[in-house]
Amino acid sequence: MTTYVKEQAASEVAASNGNADLGAYNPAWDVALKYFQQNPQDDIGAIQTVYSSMLPPASLTLLATVIGAIYADTYWTGTQLDPNHLSASLQQAEGFNKADCDKAAQVAFSQWYGLLVRDNFASNGLIPKPTVGGVTLSPDVLCNAAGPLLPNQLLTMWNSYFFNGSTGTKSFCYGRAQSVNIPLPITQPKLQMFFTDAGFLPPPNSWIQMFTFGGSTTAPMQGIQSGPITPQGGRAANGVAGSGDAFNFQPQGAGHYCLIAVASTEFFTNNPLESTGNWDSMTWLLNNGAAGWHNIDVQTNDEEVLKFYNQDGRPERFVFEAHCANVPAGTKVSLRSTGGGLVSNVESGDVKIYKGHQVVRAEGVAPANYTGELVIKIDTPDSKLLPAGASVQVRKLWALEQGHTHYAQAVEFLRAHREASQGQTLLVPMGDYTFVGAAE
Repeated sequence: MTTYVKEQAASEVAASNGNADLGAYNPAWDVALKYFQQNPQDDIGAIQTVYSSMLPPASLTLLATVIGAIYADTYWTGTQLDPNHLSASLQQAEGFNKADCDKAAQVAFSQWYGLLVRDNFASNGLIPKPTVGGVTLSPDVLCNAAGPLLPNQLLTMWNSYFFNGSTGTKSFCYGRAQSVNIPLPITQPKLQMFFTDAGFLPPPNSWIQMFTFGGSTTAPMQGIQSGPITPQGGRAANGVAGSGDAFNFQPQGAGHYCLIAVASTEFFTNNPLESTGNWDSMTWLLNNGAAGWHNIDVQTNDEEVLKFYNQDGRPERFVFEAHCANVPAGTKVSLRSTGGGLVSNVESGDVKIYKGHQVVRAEGVAPANYTGELVIKIDTPDSKLLPAGASVQVRKLWALEQGHTHYAQAVEFLRAHREASQGQTLLVPMGDYTFVGAAE
């Protein structure tokens, strides 16, 4: 791995910080927090206590938002916050109308509340995460082979990528996060980190737990100043005790890797994904606002290899797209996977790039419980690697036809009711990996 640093344009900084305006502060947050500190498992009692404290006309949406944020662990299914569970709790606690509770719960879980680990510079806390442009480009997963860094160093370069690692050498790894939407201080911010082979949504049994240099699986996080993370925009990073709280990343094999940073708070434990399956993996990726993936690296070979998976017990069709940006005119790009028992091979053939942004596409069918390799060939006119400013982002999409087990879920998830009414195949995003040109 090599260094890739990108300064974010000043005009984009405000949009990248993930702030969301809740409007005037409401004392319901303080009431809920006090109850939670004494009764962390009793969301029903919390609903009743907070509701009785609200001046009429009380807002059901505010009630759902406050309870959903503070009792996030209660409503987390392992892959996402469950609005159905929150709605049921609201109905049980106060006898509200089911339709109203359903709407309030959907609003409550449409944004992230707590620590946000950005999936790209445009992250704004929406759940599910918008997939336009990719969701594994996190600037909040950082690495430095030159030595340890402290939180103030990591946080002052908030609008930069910083990834300086080399295969086989010791690197110090970090995660950053920002408090969004929740108007309460966060007092117990922690971080875990994992790595796995470069690819698309690897199953959780392939994730390798990283340890800090102090020998722990978790590291405390703090802001530039010590103390709780301030509400509505406070930023945090690990590295509190220097090298002891950095994660040790020292992969032995050559090639590219995925790194995952997972932040937690007193409200949200954020255990890593445990269940397998295409749908669960996708849901965890796009609905966990406190987890970020670093799937971006400098191109090192004219042929790069990414792992892909079918985690389900039936054959599935996948579409692969190489989004080429600022690639030298005349470059030939291809996508290929032809071995290992595929039901139908993935072969795009050589596609010549002739404009600033161009997409190369191929698809194939993978058998049940399959692990394969996608080869991306980038053949520039001068036979060199990609220049600075050029990138090839490879995306994986799961093709679901009407009648598929997950088709109805995909319609709701993608808000694709018009496409479904026309019987169209739906394409569910399953991760991405980006190769960039080396800085000059």
